[in-house]
Amino acid sequence: MNIIIASPEHAEYIADFYQATHGPKFAHQELLSGPTVERMLRDEELAVAIASSNRRITGCGIGYPRLWNHSFEIGSLTVDNVPERGKIGKALFESLRLHALKRYGLVYVLASTQATVKRANRIGATIWGFRPKPGSRNLQDAQLIAGFVNHEPSMPRVAPPPNLITQMPFARRLLNKLPEGDHNMSYPKTYPVGEPRGSGTPVISGHIWPNYYSKGNYITIENSAGRYPIEILREFTAKVQKKGVSDIRLTLPVNHVQAFVDLVDLGFRPVAYLPGWYVRGSHRYDCIRMVAGLSPPRADGFIESAAAQIVDELTPHG
Repeated sequence: MNIIIASPEHAEYIADFYQATHGPKFAHQELLSGPTVERMLRDEELAVAIASSNRRITGCGIGYPRLWNHSFEIGSLTVDNVPERGKIGKALFESLRLHALKRYGLVYVLASTQATVKRANRIGATIWGFRPKPGSRNLQDAQLIAGFVNHEPSMPRVAPPPNLITQMPFARRLLNKLPEGDHNMSYPKTYPVGEPRGSGTPVISGHIWPNYYSKGNYITIENSAGRYPIEILREFTAKVQKKGVSDIRLTLPVNHVQAFVDLVDLGFRPVAYLPGWYVRGSHRYDCIRMVAGLSPPRADGFIESAAAQIVDELTPHG
């Protein structure tokens, strides 16, 4: 078995493999087109690990780089019907993981089953929280985030301040599993953080950078500008909720305790503690992911029970 990380010249072979394996109704339609795969590989929108034997592709694993914060999501694995199927799948996953850790520094996989979480834990993953499925208010459809951090000094993670957020039980347990971090840098003053595009949307008290996704009917807020960011978020949230968008997501550096408390009062709930998620210059900063419009979590099944515990252990009580 030979495994390589694909380059653009492998695009047609990748598309042919997915076409032969899944057929024209494959959910990832972009992987069925050689020119599209070639463009995505060249633009670093996609990474593919290829397993082959005797000059024949036996499996592919895909991942999605995010250049704005040097992170990488490991996606699906597809393996042909061969005797060593399990071994090939594990090798594809590990190839993607090691490649991404070295190139991007922050790697995660979305897990829908307890078995996936256990496999990730065995190779050193930590659970960062969960990702609610866009368009679904049922937390049984959520996915747990199992992540890996490269602690190389070329892009050090800055130590988070001791405060209400970082002392929450879930955050404290996660931080105890990570190296301490660099104490010589201060955390960013702006929030929320993300990948803002364009000139933003004006609101009465400033500007905001939202991304709307019609599939799932949800919004991510990537940035804001103005003297009172929490008022900008309050105004924008009320506006879009009146228009029927209840699923609103944002990411907050963990130094912004008052904003965190105010957002909880606005109906946002913490769903993940993301170590080193935001990159400024050559440093990484811990963040907390918050979502408005969540259904009340119930201890029903593995995923929903885990999600309920995460929300409870990241939310201030009293």
